[in-house]
Amino acid sequence: MYNKGLFHTWVPKPIMLLLITLIAFVFFCISGIYTTNITYLVGSTGASTEYYLWANYAYAIGLGTVMPLVVRIKARFRTKEILVTSLTMLGILYVIQGTTHNPYIIITCSYLMGVFKMAGMMEVVLPLMMLLSVGGNRGIFYSVYYSVLLIVTQLSGYYMAKLSYLYNWQIGYMRFAMMCFFAALVCVVFQHNKRFMRKVPFIYIDWLSILLFNFTFMILAYILAFGKQQAWFDSEIIRYCTLLFGILLFIFVLRQQVVRRPFLPLTAFRKTNVRHGVIMLLCLGMYLATATIQNIFAVGILGYNPVTNASLNTLLIPGLIAAALVCYNWYKNELPIRMLIFSGFSGFMLYSVAMYLSMATEFSYSMWYLPMFFKGYGMGVIFIATWYYTLDKLDIAIMLGLIGFAVVWRTFIAVGIFSALYSWVQYQLQIQSLNNLAVYLDDAVLLRAGSGISLPAVQLNGVLAATKTLYGYINIASIGVLLYVLFHHFGRIRTLKTRVYINKLGELIMSKKDRKSIEKQLS
Repeated sequence: MYNKGLFHTWVPKPIMLLLITLIAFVFFCISGIYTTNITYLVGSTGASTEYYLWANYAYAIGLGTVMPLVVRIKARFRTKEILVTSLTMLGILYVIQGTTHNPYIIITCSYLMGVFKMAGMMEVVLPLMMLLSVGGNRGIFYSVYYSVLLIVTQLSGYYMAKLSYLYNWQIGYMRFAMMCFFAALVCVVFQHNKRFMRKVPFIYIDWLSILLFNFTFMILAYILAFGKQQAWFDSEIIRYCTLLFGILLFIFVLRQQVVRRPFLPLTAFRKTNVRHGVIMLLCLGMYLATATIQNIFAVGILGYNPVTNASLNTLLIPGLIAAALVCYNWYKNELPIRMLIFSGFSGFMLYSVAMYLSMATEFSYSMWYLPMFFKGYGMGVIFIATWYYTLDKLDIAIMLGLIGFAVVWRTFIAVGIFSALYSWVQYQLQIQSLNNLAVYLDDAVLLRAGSGISLPAVQLNGVLAATKTLYGYINIASIGVLLYVLFHHFGRIRTLKTRVYINKLGELIMSKKDRKSIEKQLS
């Protein structure tokens, strides 16, 4: 009656593995908004860039909404029903996005794509976890899973930009819709129709908390997306949205403390690894948001078109592969993760230092290889190691709820905060740089024939100086991040060596009764 596999018994095991890989690849390619494609969306629909940033954040919120409900979804529906429905709905949503010019419809579709992607992808990820977690080692699974996910994400973004350049952006959405429909057809043919477990109705779900979670973070997404456009708190709308966000967040947190089965278990934040993991994910967002500065340099200074700019993301792949190999062997040998995380943030710092030293109009395409390798390595290591550390030693109920928040925190909030901050600081630094350059200019010089002064060149140098200064600030912050990682204990205070020193010190200054009390606490 019950079957915990995905496919019919008559399907050979090699074919099963091939089909799981195929379906996982389709899910990895799916995204509500492809950031490499936003230029074409703006040019075609006439809507501002901020709407599509909002849609991108809505997609992350949709991912986080489903994660705490995964177990209940599996207990209520058959695996075949979940996968076929998810893939079919994703294909339909791609078609809707590719045939509309209304940004609000695109935002809604992007949110729903996050919901259906997470609901369906977990049906594939769980079997892969069982296959790849050698000896139950989650670190080995994360090393493979996140590396493949990040590589496919970069390739799919470049593929979408290439299709938009050669044809139009709608063609890309239609092709991804065809991939989803094909994967759904594979599930219809090869998947069994049995249940994973006994059917359990949708009970003990706090729907009000889910609504509060979505409304709260959608308002925050609006603030982060439209803040710069509306001059932040000079805008009445931004002020009201900020007030509403604070009220809804307070109600949401209060409800999680009083309800019996919370949507987001706040007790998880009592654990040291969770609190420090959230801080490290925030630091990760600081580096991921450098894509904003990188785009200013690549497009605004070097004059790259969207396809060339998107191809820079593919240069991350060698670094991601190197990170996968390092993390795989690290977890296989069960080494302490402090230096692994330190190496990841060091990779990010080397990227920012290389970019700081490379701010010149003569920067060639081949000079991107080394900085992007460092960035890819840092991205791969921090995605894998920090995720492992944050979710370590949590029971399944708390872990699923925390994963939902962590996805939103890592993918949307941390990146959104720093992207907004970088945009504002870069603009202020640009004005300051132009003021500094204007000291050497006056009307007599500008109007003199043959003066050789070009105002566009002056503006270009102002942007260049501002971008370099911003990378310099990131380098300074990177030193603090590395020191934080280097001196954090990562849950390994109670080593044998520490116990020996404590015992020797206790013999000198403590009574026998006190020594026994401390030894009992350390054991």
